[in-house]
Amino acid sequence: MAVYAYVTKDTAGKIHRGRIEAPNEKTLTKKLTEQGFLVQSVTAETVKKKKFNPLKLLQRVKPTQIAIFCRQFATMINAGVSLVRCLSVLEKQSVSPKLKECIRDVQNRVEAGETLSRAMSHHPSVFSNLTLGLVKAGEVGGVLDETLDRLAQFMESDIRLRQKIKAAMTYPVLVGIVAFCIVTFLVTFIVPKFMD
Repeated sequence: MAVYAYVTKDTAGKIHRGRIEAPNEKTLTKKLTEQGFLVQSVTAETVKKKKFNPLKLLQRVKPTQIAIFCRQFATMINAGVSLVRCLSVLEKQSVSPKLKECIRDVQNRVEAGETLSRAMSHHPSVFSNLTLGLVKAGEVGGVLDETLDRLAQFMESDIRLRQKIKAAMTYPVLVGIVAFCIVTFLVTFIVPKFMD
């Protein structure tokens, strides 16, 4: 599927711009028209060959960033802000380049008519199956804000638990390293002197 840039106008006269994958121009135009938009323009984007960046493979979105994303998203939805506006604000606030790129893509897909869970499912390296499942359940039940808030709570408690486990493991590991160094020193320098 090709990527198309589109410009549409809603019934209130507001202009909407975005990018979305579609089989062809005709299908996208039909889809946007069915959603009540007046299509101004649809143009196929030229696909630029992306340079291979090995550092990009190492980039990952931290669980704390996802938890913050869910918490802020829930707060804005609860305040009555539209999904597209929420995503636009979250994209601007994100400090992670990978998360920023991901949110931008999700926003474009939601603007083009995909559900939030479907748009998020295109990024399995960022959003887990649990996250996608809960978001879908929240959409169906009409309680997306509550679902995102609970998801943020779960993620935050999971992060705290992991930090406690790491802290608990640090002391025994340090003791083990120190003990190993002492034994090595004794065997290498002290014991040979007694043998002589």
